[in-house]
Amino acid sequence: MAGKIPAFQFYPGDWRKDPGLQSLDLTHRGAWLEMLCIMHESQERGVLTLNGKPMPVPAIARQLGITADECEAIIETLLDYGVAMRRPSDGAICSRRMIRDEEARIERKKKLSDAGRRGAQKKWGGDGVGHAEAMPDPKPGPCSENSSSSSSSSSPSGLSSAAQKKGDRSASRSDFDWDRDCPPNLNTPAVHDAMDDWFEYRRERRLAKWKPSTIKKQLAAFADDGPSAFVAAVEWSIRQQYQGLFAPKGGVRGSPKSHAARSDSYNHTEDTSWLTEGSKSA
Repeated sequence: MAGKIPAFQFYPGDWRKDPGLQSLDLTHRGAWLEMLCIMHESQERGVLTLNGKPMPVPAIARQLGITADECEAIIETLLDYGVAMRRPSDGAICSRRMIRDEEARIERKKKLSDAGRRGAQKKWGGDGVGHAEAMPDPKPGPCSENSSSSSSSSSPSGLSSAAQKKGDRSASRSDFDWDRDCPPNLNTPAVHDAMDDWFEYRRERRLAKWKPSTIKKQLAAFADDGPSAFVAAVEWSIRQQYQGLFAPKGGVRGSPKSHAARSDSYNHTEDTSWLTEGSKSA
């Protein structure tokens, strides 16, 4: 699978307004939604594949809980209405939108990571990563060699546990209770990804780890502005190499072009022509 992501973006308005989808009956729309869920878990996100090859109709049918003949008829209808498409290279069934969203997610994550790395390089020099050999060795204990030995061997780097704890400032959202402490409107995949990017940036700059209480407070500050405002603040703060989260200057939270480009309609122009043909919600 192409990296574990628990959810994918779904826009009810675009789904309801797409003429191709709304021309289908409930059976076909339900089958397509099930296929999207399968594509999300696929080795290539957005493409129905099995062991690196196009998923055969019988395999799709078994996952949908229908016969192969019924599945074949549904797929042909989805293709005729421009909802699904076949990838030109191998004929695999795929979703234009999910492929575009995945490409945009990877590109955004790369840009944010590069920005964080540049910030770390500016502060620390070299490759931007603090090195263990630059830290002084722990002093030996006053009584025996065992005290020094156990202290220096407590980690592979030879650092004492105290020094290792000081150097280990990586942060993670895994210990934060999103369902309990996050404003409901911010508990979205986009905010989760942005928070991961922010923690990676802080780790590379060797900044202190955020406690769950700090995460809760920061999210609460953006509750009234919504997910786009939080994502925009993360991107802006990383680009400006801030230590804290700040909204972009000279504009409403969440309004930078970078976010607008990710949240545009399903029919925006792409360099790959085959991804822009047909139904905009596919």
